[in-house]
Amino acid sequence: MKKIWSVSELSNAVKESIESNFFDVSVAGEISGLKWHSSGHIYFSLLEESSTLNVAFFRRYADRLSFVPSDGMRVVAYGNLSSYPPRSNYQLICRRITPAGEGDKLIALINLKRQLQNEGLFDKNRSLPAFPKRIAIVTSLTGAAIEDIKSVISRRFGGVTLFVFGALVEGAKAADSLIKAINRVKRDAESLNIDLLIIARGGGSKESLDLFNNEEIARLIYTLDIPVVSAIGHQIDETLVDLVADCRAETPTAAAELISPDINILKNRYLEIVDNFSKSIKRYIAQKRLMLRALSNKISYRSLSNFFDTKSQKADFTIYNLNTVFGTILTKKKEKYVMTTNKIKILRIQFIGKYKIKVYNLAKLMHSAILNVVEFRHIRLSGFINLMETLSPISTLKRGYTVTLKNNCVVKLSDINTGDTIITKFYNGV
Repeated sequence: MKKIWSVSELSNAVKESIESNFFDVSVAGEISGLKWHSSGHIYFSLLEESSTLNVAFFRRYADRLSFVPSDGMRVVAYGNLSSYPPRSNYQLICRRITPAGEGDKLIALINLKRQLQNEGLFDKNRSLPAFPKRIAIVTSLTGAAIEDIKSVISRRFGGVTLFVFGALVEGAKAADSLIKAINRVKRDAESLNIDLLIIARGGGSKESLDLFNNEEIARLIYTLDIPVVSAIGHQIDETLVDLVADCRAETPTAAAELISPDINILKNRYLEIVDNFSKSIKRYIAQKRLMLRALSNKISYRSLSNFFDTKSQKADFTIYNLNTVFGTILTKKKEKYVMTTNKIKILRIQFIGKYKIKVYNLAKLMHSAILNVVEFRHIRLSGFINLMETLSPISTLKRGYTVTLKNNCVVKLSDINTGDTIITKFYNGV
């Protein structure tokens, strides 16, 4: 008797059989129905003529993607085949995806992007001038890009000077042509006072994007001293030129709108600012007028009179207090002056009295000393007088002696001769 399978048993058996026989497979096909889930998983189908294969690309593998897959892109998906029992269909559990036929080329580009990023070429991101006046454009002279840029800038913000540096944007010689044009901009940027540069391409095939993944062009753009806007015109793929540029625009028209302010918007904004300012001034004046009116109603003539009377009275009190204070200070100074004067007088009297006594004592002492000296001199003089009287010839005559004179005093007897006339002198006469 044949075995009867339950649905789940059969589904699980099919799952085991598929996973064991198709463990590591590579499938080429065209992406269709691509869905990015909020969980980070990616779901899509691979189409090949009339066949379809569902693919589940879980987040732990999808995070390693080096490019952005999209519908219509031919890829090679690597993984293992499995079934989904709830729906009883099989699918590829994808571990890796590469573009079909472009794997090596894509890997080289990814490695180059990483190298340039590590060198800091993608970190410049300078801000664009708000009102650029002189703009350089590197693009094809025959394409629609330059006309679109001119038209948009002229319409949005006139008075801008454009310097167009023609270059090929497709073909084998496009890289050299683009490098020469950018070098001319680099050389003339200072002398022409250029504010920024737009590198634009007016559409083209996806293969023509290789020109803008050129390493030499990317490094040359990085050396420019002015901001750069890229307008390559491809929304899906991001080229090296887009990454090195300071700003990226999806199309040349978008680039022109990005770097040129809309004069109508500016006018409206100006009028809005003026209107708001005028309204603010009017509100301010109205508020102040209401405040003044309320203040005038609050302050009557009587209140003003009371106010000034109060201030006047306060001034009188202040003057009185000042006079009192100054009077007190003056009185104290005067009393101090009188006390000082009296003290000086007392000190003068004491000083004069003290020295007057000293002078009196000195005078008295000098008088006594003078009297003593006079008396001493008198005594000595009396002694001298007595001595002179004692030694005087008159004193001798008083005692009964006489003096014999012959012309001169006769000293000895031999001085007298017989017949000489002599004079004998007594005390009371001759």
